[in-house]
Amino acid sequence: MGITNGNTPSKVIFAVFGMFLGYGLSSLQHMSLHSAFEDSPCIQSRPVPMAVPQNTPRPQQMDGPRKILLDCGANVASTVQLFRETYPDGKDYIIHSFELDARLAPYFASYSNHVLHCPVAVAGEDGNITAYAESAWKPDKGKVAGKDMQWGGGAIYASESEKKDEIHGRRFGVKNVIPMVDLSTWIQTNTALEDYVIFKLDVEGAEYEILEKMIKEGTFKWIDKFYGEFHGWTPVPGWSTQRKNELRNTMKTHGVNMLDWAGEHKRYQDMETIHKVDIPADTPGAAGVVYSNCSRSPGGPARLALTVQVGMNRKAAHKLVETIGAHLSNMPVTLFVYGDFAQDFPDLITEWAGRYTIGIRESAPMPTGHWVLQNANVMRMSLMSAVQRMKEVGVRPAYYYPDGLSKRVQDTAKNRGLRIIQPTTKFPPNLGTLLREDNYYRYRDVERTPKALRILYERISKGGILSLDSDHPDSYMISAFLMDYLYENSGFQLVDVNDCLK
Repeated sequence: MGITNGNTPSKVIFAVFGMFLGYGLSSLQHMSLHSAFEDSPCIQSRPVPMAVPQNTPRPQQMDGPRKILLDCGANVASTVQLFRETYPDGKDYIIHSFELDARLAPYFASYSNHVLHCPVAVAGEDGNITAYAESAWKPDKGKVAGKDMQWGGGAIYASESEKKDEIHGRRFGVKNVIPMVDLSTWIQTNTALEDYVIFKLDVEGAEYEILEKMIKEGTFKWIDKFYGEFHGWTPVPGWSTQRKNELRNTMKTHGVNMLDWAGEHKRYQDMETIHKVDIPADTPGAAGVVYSNCSRSPGGPARLALTVQVGMNRKAAHKLVETIGAHLSNMPVTLFVYGDFAQDFPDLITEWAGRYTIGIRESAPMPTGHWVLQNANVMRMSLMSAVQRMKEVGVRPAYYYPDGLSKRVQDTAKNRGLRIIQPTTKFPPNLGTLLREDNYYRYRDVERTPKALRILYERISKGGILSLDSDHPDSYMISAFLMDYLYENSGFQLVDVNDCLK
């Protein structure tokens, strides 16, 4: 596996010729396959069109190696999502997704630098083949292995019980004739040896003939990393258990190493290896520990750290942070930012990082109270994604402000080396005196400001960590007045979160 040595000029000429010829042949092939598909008998309640690739990029120019992900058995774009969210430089890869169920095409519509081949089955030869897909959901639909599930997707190999209908079988209540492509040939035609190619194969039993052909034809020379899954229980014509096991041994003999990838579980085998904990060595505090107060210097005044919960509203966040930055106190501030905000506004994060400490929130906001309910894999993916977005703009975050606390949240943060910040109080407050219409919102700005400041004062009389939520417009309204109080009248030693934890 991997890039091989050889005559570079010849390889480049071959690669250039192969790429343009390959795309031409691929287009012609898809046209002919589409025609064959339209003329073939399809047993389904409604027609299944050949899906047009969503946001299809033009073939990349051969001015250097490309990064490519081959997503074979793409299902509901779970691999595309996981890859884009967590894989280093994931946004730089062009992704080719092969999926046989055309009804799943909408899941790929939002992704750029992506080509969708659907409905197309990957196989060991070109042609047409009968594919079995899951029927549309309905309240009385049967269970899958005793569980209420909606898988999506399908297979070209299925047991007789699975083919009967959705009540008796796993999920295969729909049958269609669709195009299939010789994956080994497609890879050699459409990628170059110089490219960095990640190959993911999860195709419900079709992997056996595909892998056998790829090994025979030396196609793994085009592959740099291989993720996949074997489906030993799937009935594949001509493939006994013994033959399946022999293929696995052949893979070992040829140095073909398959790593596990499970998009529906938000994980892949080398996830932790790729995402090693990487925070500054001099970071105070301990990973996974919750910090809500600011330690007092021996014999010194109470200390206070000001932080901002940056929401997804760029206009509001920029206005608040600019106001804070313009205050004459030059007060140290820590900004906690969602991963998606950093992805959408990288220049702003770079600018802020030059002056402020940057911590993370999750990859994206969830409805109130729902973050703590997520399973551990979803939490891990979210924090990895948020850290990854920060690293892409040169920030190594060490602090995490979660949208809720639980043991699972703490364990996930600990595994990522993150210190957890939970402010002593925040605006708008979530403890003590809450903002209601009768005690706050019915008043004018000039009347709301002292009410807000007094509520915060009551909660931070002994110092601590104070947070402003940028999504609340009154955080901006009270910001300069709050800093006036903290700087001129509070008596606090105003410190950064780093100093707060020391």
